[in-house]
Amino acid sequence: MAYIPTASRILGAAAVSLSMVITSVVGSAAPAGADVDYVVQPGDTLSVIAKRNGVSTRDLAAANSITNYQLIKVGQKLKVPSSTSQYTVRSGDTLSGIAKRMGVRSADLMALNSLSDPHRIRIGQKLVVPSGKAPSAPAAPSTRRYPSLPARIVNNPDRLGLVGSFETWSAKYGVPTDLLMAICYQESGWQAGIVSNKGAVGVGQLLPPTASWVARDLIGVQGLDVNNPDDNIRLSARFLRWLLGYHGDENLAIAGYYQGPTSVANRGLYADTEAYVEAVQAGRWRFRSS
Repeated sequence: MAYIPTASRILGAAAVSLSMVITSVVGSAAPAGADVDYVVQPGDTLSVIAKRNGVSTRDLAAANSITNYQLIKVGQKLKVPSSTSQYTVRSGDTLSGIAKRMGVRSADLMALNSLSDPHRIRIGQKLVVPSGKAPSAPAAPSTRRYPSLPARIVNNPDRLGLVGSFETWSAKYGVPTDLLMAICYQESGWQAGIVSNKGAVGVGQLLPPTASWVARDLIGVQGLDVNNPDDNIRLSARFLRWLLGYHGDENLAIAGYYQGPTSVANRGLYADTEAYVEAVQAGRWRFRSS
């Protein structure tokens, strides 16, 4: 049921405590050879710290004049020879393509991120980049194709990177791209990691039972993950296609997405549903391609 949450009902994400004194920025890295500080935490070993930061244990030891790899202590500040960066997997990415872009081996990328299957990466996943070369930024969907996108999308690479998924799945299921984009923007602002107080998840704010039904009965593919942005958009697009056929009217389909198709059919539109439909339709111009 993608029709429960409103912006005021969305829960914020929990803050994450970092032990790194300097944190990586998605799609960027410190200059090659630039040292960063790392404070040893309980349970750390030199080899674990080295792997986490994408450097060899030998280079880490040499940078800190360590001759006995076992002699590090909690609270000790280590110099990491070069920083890692993070790469956020986007629509259309493959592990081999990411590795090629970064100038590293796929095997090294897999080892650093504890990946067992090179084909099992998902949109939105954060990959640690081996040190030595900063990844080149992937080509973002051209804002010239969508010149009126809201600033909160244009200025956020993760959200902007979802444009390809919206285009792919709206075309696949025959729904207007601007309508799908506008509904998901009204639902979540294209935020992949949010969960409403009703349990609706992700970009399209789908309830897990609704997502399971769409995957099983409408798409016929088991294993789609409502927490994966690309899968979430796919499920949302297929659900919207079903709603358009069920109601036979675009405004009623939008209402069904929010309020629920059975409720709309039996009870008509609630006042907040009418406001929702109006907001979606009024905002569609932002998502029209040039």
